[in-house]
Amino acid sequence: MQYFGIFVIIYIERGILTQKPKTEKQKNKMKRFKEIIVLAALLFGAASPVCAQQKEGTFSITPKVGVTVSNFSGTMPADLKFAITRYIDSATGLIVSDQGMPYNCSSTFYESKSKFGFTAGAEAQYQFNSRLGLSLGAFFTLQGASYSTKDYDPTGWTTDLNITLNSDLKINLGSITVPILANVYVWKGLAVKAGLQPEFVVSNTGSCDANITFRNYPVDEIGGEAAVKTFSLSVPVGVSYEYKNVVFDLRYSIGVTDLREIEIEEVYGATGPNDTVSINRGSTSHNQTFSFTIGYKFHL
Repeated sequence: MQYFGIFVIIYIERGILTQKPKTEKQKNKMKRFKEIIVLAALLFGAASPVCAQQKEGTFSITPKVGVTVSNFSGTMPADLKFAITRYIDSATGLIVSDQGMPYNCSSTFYESKSKFGFTAGAEAQYQFNSRLGLSLGAFFTLQGASYSTKDYDPTGWTTDLNITLNSDLKINLGSITVPILANVYVWKGLAVKAGLQPEFVVSNTGSCDANITFRNYPVDEIGGEAAVKTFSLSVPVGVSYEYKNVVFDLRYSIGVTDLREIEIEEVYGATGPNDTVSINRGSTSHNQTFSFTIGYKFHL
């Protein structure tokens, strides 16, 4: 491993990084870049002899808890939904709550952004040798995304309906995630990891601070959701550091299967109100989740 670091340094000195910069600014940037690469190569080369001796053939369990930052890639439409079960008749001034109720409405948003969540669970690991371990975990992870409603314009709705959104719409996906990871220990308690992660959505809810009235009467039910599949697959990659059985873990899970569910909407067609139509609202969408957890490893 020491020879690898020396090889990288020689390659930098004699390879592509020796191209002549055109300006003084480029010359300084090239110099800093070479210094960083050389330092990284030296550290990597020195990692082998000081690698922590993980005990071969041992099992361990590590309960973990932490925070997540998640979003959807591509286009994942989210609906703010509300149901009108009664209202004030503008002609009579009486409360109407029977015929034609409930009156269901929704508004769709497309531009998602990151939101915070949490994760909690445990991982079991088998250590094949001092360098390589295989782990299997189970976590409850709150993922999803938020949607900006700051510039929402309800133009086009009937004048009887008034909508004021006071916060972003948040889509909360409660998922059971099952990471299966190869853990490679490269320096003392430092490990790099990668693998596969099946994800099972067990709850799909939306929340938004909204004031909605219909004919001057408050709307009774307000919620939101995104049309997502109950199963998806991600590839988690990350690093962890263990110090006196306390494990700090940072991961990025990249979705590799389409998360969007094809929507089926009931429409009034030639044969009546039970006709259905499939709705395609754009490109594919995947989960993207950063997680940071702290755990304690119990050796069995």
